[in-house]
Amino acid sequence: MILADKIIALRKKNGLSQEELAEKMSVSRQSVSKWEGAQSVPDLNKIIMLSEIFNVSTDYLLKDDIAEAELLETPAAVDSGEDLRQVSMEEANEFLDSNRRYAGKLAVGTLLCILSVIPMIFFGVLSEQAENDLLAGLGVVLMLGIIAAAVAIFISSSRLTEKYKFLDTEAIDTAYGVDGMVKERLEKFKPVFDRSLIIGVVLCILGAAVMILTGTWASSPDKSIKGNTDLLEALGVCAMLALIAVGVFIIVRASTVKGGFDRLLEEGDYSRINKEYSKNGVNVVMIYWLVIVGIFLGISFGLNAWKYSWIVFVVGGVLSPVVSELSKLGKRKNK
Repeated sequence: MILADKIIALRKKNGLSQEELAEKMSVSRQSVSKWEGAQSVPDLNKIIMLSEIFNVSTDYLLKDDIAEAELLETPAAVDSGEDLRQVSMEEANEFLDSNRRYAGKLAVGTLLCILSVIPMIFFGVLSEQAENDLLAGLGVVLMLGIIAAAVAIFISSSRLTEKYKFLDTEAIDTAYGVDGMVKERLEKFKPVFDRSLIIGVVLCILGAAVMILTGTWASSPDKSIKGNTDLLEALGVCAMLALIAVGVFIIVRASTVKGGFDRLLEEGDYSRINKEYSKNGVNVVMIYWLVIVGIFLGISFGLNAWKYSWIVFVVGGVLSPVVSELSKLGKRKNK
């Protein structure tokens, strides 16, 4: 076993993420990642630090022919003592493929949820202008139909990764070669991920710009558009929602695919420490979004402000990361 694989095995055995090991050694996470990817070798001082942290001899770390670690008499690290769930190469490949399909379906469902508001807004304005309640009813029916399709997609897509739920909550031990395979595929995906984030954010910004432009045009003194102000504003909101829907689709799909790599590598939100936090208490973020949806429906139906209630989701999206971090802080204090 080479040094890179030994570092991976020992790090996971001691329940440490790459960030945590890097902090203990006063190096960057990228340095630890390069060691584990056999892209670089730690110097002698770092080898000694690894020996002390993992409570193993330097001979074990440096000599490839020593397969079993001999613990030092004075322990420098504490073994978590937990039984780790084993993940084979076949399971890892199956999960990544299933997660990629799941990412596509999840993104489509999210896209439909955002688009579902468009027919209600559009037909609602037409109903007011034509004084025909049937058009408003048609808009609501179309919205509910699209939401029903989105829910069906969410339910069916959850089955794709149902058997891999343990990756969200349990500490894992990957078979030899799995970490290297995952890192290789992640490196190939990173340019796609970065590009997807850029395109998604740009589309969301363009959506807001389109709505502002149409709103400005509708409020202009131009007589040619007089009487169509409400329709223009509605079209602007619909165009904005359509662009945001596409942008969110791209971001959700890319982020979900990357989340699959993070699960197998136990990095980011899926590090062992975060898994422990997720076991303590309720899912605050899920409750938060249920409240956001409730506020949206309350404003939309109670005040009949469908043209403006979408702002609730924009504000909710901006505050969501803050709520997530506050939730993690609360779980750390309660642990």
